Parts: sequence; structure tokens; C-alpha cells
Amino acid sequence: MSDKMKDCPQGSSADCSSDGNDDDSSDQSSSSDDSSISNNSNEHINDHFGVPPDSEYARQVQKWTVHIPIGLGLCPWAGKSYNRKCLRFVTCHGKSPSNVSHFVGSEIELLTKTNVAPLSSTLIVCPEVVIWKDFKVFEDYLTSGIYRDLENSEMAQERITFVAFHPEFLRWRGLPKGLQVGSVVRSYWGFIGSKSTETAPATILETESKAFGQKKVKIRFRDTIEGRRQDQFVTIDWIDHTDSGPPLPNNIMHRAPYPTIHLISNKDLASFSIRTISRVKRKNAQRMMDLGWDGLAKRMEK
Repeated sequence: MSDKMKDCPQGSSADCSSDGNDDDSSDQSSSSDDSSISNNSNEHINDHFGVPPDSEYARQVQKWTVHIPIGLGLCPWAGKSYNRKCLRFVTCHGKSPSNVSHFVGSEIELLTKTNVAPLSSTLIVCPEVVIWKDFKVFEDYLTSGIYRDLENSEMAQERITFVAFHPEFLRWRGLPKGLQVGSVVRSYWGFIGSKSTETAPATILETESKAFGQKKVKIRFRDTIEGRRQDQFVTIDWIDHTDSGPPLPNNIMHRAPYPTIHLISNKDLASFSIRTISRVKRKNAQRMMDLGWDGLAKRMEK
């Protein structure tokens, strides 16, 4: 359920849009890749995995995980982990970020043991840190604060990816009102995997796509710079504007009942092919556009 899984690794737009069309054969190849992991791998799962959630908080997050990311097919790897009893739901009752960091450090040690099965991961539910009612504060902690607190932050960065889940998760917005196909804007551009340091005038060509849904728009730059592609897909926040657009339905994929930190092994992430991840991303983008907020709200009520 990581951003790398759901939203594709951070890379050029071409990486995620030049894969060709989705088809059943892609699903079959994904299944065959999975079969390469021994059925006996469960024998090596640490005793801490495959146990029931340790609190009502964790139980609710487990229910949400099964209902939304797994139930909607947004993260096939999460489904495989859950079916193998490799998803661990635990509660941290710490009341401060530093308390949580200590707890996270212990869970990292557990998750990186050599006898832990592939696709094992841990969701740490943190219901008692009052300042984390504000999603921005929680996200800032996972972006930088956690590494200041962890005793072995370098090891954590090498081996673990942290993913945020939160009741008020809000990372993706649509275009501000008034911007549409044909609008002239100023935008940053991508060049060799990096974001430019300045903006340039461009025209909006597309406001949604199969590859990115409404999270990126296609623009055409009006002037020419050597080495820069004239047509690019850029995220909404790369476009220079003063108003915020409406929240996109994509945010629902991360809206767990309580602030939750998902620990995922980088070794597992590295085992997923770019093509497979891109295919999942395209399907998710299309699913979010098809369902919209109304469809997702109905799903949440079930």
C-alpha cells in the first residue's frame, strides 16, 4: 500500500505512460512472479506476524485495509500479504512523536529479521498523539522528523519505506477553478528526473489521462529549450497558481480511521517490476475517476 505501489515510483511521466494497454496477460505475469516465492515461506514468518490486531484501534484499521486498499483492488501486494498472514497490525499508545519513534525502531528491528517472510509489513496505529490530528504535522513527521528521532536512521532509510495513512489525508488536488484545456499557465518542467528551478509559459492540453487520472495534466510549453520535451505530464502543484483545487478522490486510498504508519521492506519494493507497478497505477487512476467521491462514499458505507 505504499506510494511506490499505488502511485508508481517517482520518475518521468514516460515511465508510467509508455507501457501499452492493460490486459489480462499482465495480471497473469504478475501471478506467475508471485508463484516464484515458495509456498513454504510461511514457515519462516516470525511469530509476531499472523496474529490478530492488538487493540480496537488496530482492528478498525485492519477492517479499513481489507475494505478499501485490498477490497477495491488498489494494492494487489497488500492482498497477497494479508492472505499469507504477513500483515501485522499493532498499536502504539505513545503520546508524543518521540514515543512513537522508539516504538517504530523496535518494529523495524522485527521486520528486518532474516527469518521474516517476503511481503511481510507492519501497520502501526497511533491514536494518542494529539498533534497528529493535523495531517500536515503527521506528514512532516514521516518526511523528516522520524529520521531525527531514530537511533539508526541510515539503516532505516536503506531498509524501510514509511507510508502515511490518516483520516484527513490530503496530498492530491485537482486543477483550480477556471483552469481547463486551452488555458495558458506557467509551469515547472521535468528534466532528467529533476524539477526545473523556474517556470515557463505553457498551454494545458489534457486534464485527465488513463496513466495519471486527474493527478497530472498534460501541457505544451510555448517556447523551446534544448533537451526539454515540449509536451509533458506535470503534477498540479507544478503549475503556478494562487488558488487550491478541489481534493481528488485518490486521497481516499490513504484515509485510514487513525494516523497510521505503514512499514514496508525496501527489499520487497525492489522486487516489483516497473511495468507491473505502472499497470497498477493506471488501473487505480481509472478506478478513482470512475468511482469519484460519491462512489467511494457509498463504498465506505458498506
